[in-house]
Amino acid sequence: MTHETPLILPSLLAADWSRVAAEVKRAEDVGVQWLHLDVMDGAFVDNISFGPQMVQTVRKCTSMFLDVHLMIHRPDHYVDRFIHAGADNITIHVEARYDSSVLETLRHIRAAGKQAGIALHPDTPFEAALPYVNDIDLLLVMTVVPGFGGQPFMEKETMPKLAAARDYRDAHGLKYHLEVDGGIYTHTAPIAKAHGANLFVCGTSFYGPSDTAAAMAELKACVA
Repeated sequence: MTHETPLILPSLLAADWSRVAAEVKRAEDVGVQWLHLDVMDGAFVDNISFGPQMVQTVRKCTSMFLDVHLMIHRPDHYVDRFIHAGADNITIHVEARYDSSVLETLRHIRAAGKQAGIALHPDTPFEAALPYVNDIDLLLVMTVVPGFGGQPFMEKETMPKLAAARDYRDAHGLKYHLEVDGGIYTHTAPIAKAHGANLFVCGTSFYGPSDTAAAMAELKACVA
């Protein structure tokens, strides 16, 4: 797939964790190609989710591409654990604290044969990602304040930044994906697409409805 291919990425954060294998299969059965896993440490964001053991568990359940988003401090210290757990892409935050550096961490991820991404908080300008754009496969623009699901889509704060990331990429012949995460529903995903997004992380909009096939069809149709 290219950076122009639209994909819906269900977020496991919104799934029923008492039925992880079934929830992974629920996504797989409706044609999901990438699954999004949010890792939170209770320090970088005010919430705690799961760690490499959950990634490893999900990896045992599926061959889907696992898109792991590290909302944690010191991602360079922990990244090998997620590489070994089976992550396919690992996205780190430019705002996090590092023992080494953002750039070294990105290059380490790619040297391990994985894809690497950089994530930006809603308050962080696109310019903060510029030192890293030649070393990423994905740029994630958070469209809510990271940490909790169910927040409203922050259009005014984030869409100009997303468009700037798209315009810079295209002007410089780069190929990174543009991902959005937070408040993504059928009425907000088209807005993000119009500003350059091709990867759409969907939590409650995917895992909330009982008819997963219908939810997936509606989400795919709105970004086609």
